[in-house]
Amino acid sequence: MTEYLVKIGFWLRAYDSITVEANTDAEAIEAAKIAAKGAMESGNHPEHIEIEDRREGIIASIDRITNDGQEQVIDDLAFDDDRIHKLPAA
Repeated sequence: MTEYLVKIGFWLRAYDSITVEANTDAEAIEAAKIAAKGAMESGNHPEHIEIEDRREGIIASIDRITNDGQEQVIDDLAFDDDRIHKLPAA
């Protein structure tokens, strides 16, 4: 029987907190957007990662294991319909 190496990719929901200062609610909303973008672009670890709720999975690749190494069978293979961003109906 042949062995295959299957790599999967999926999204995890992460949560973090930031503090902003503002004179009005409208200013707080705009400051929050700027601060949130900066937090998301940073390489810092978030406060919490929801590992139990994995979403929008894809099989990144399937490789056949041979005596000479690995041979790619397929890549980017969708296998679930639990989409975070629903695709429009065709």
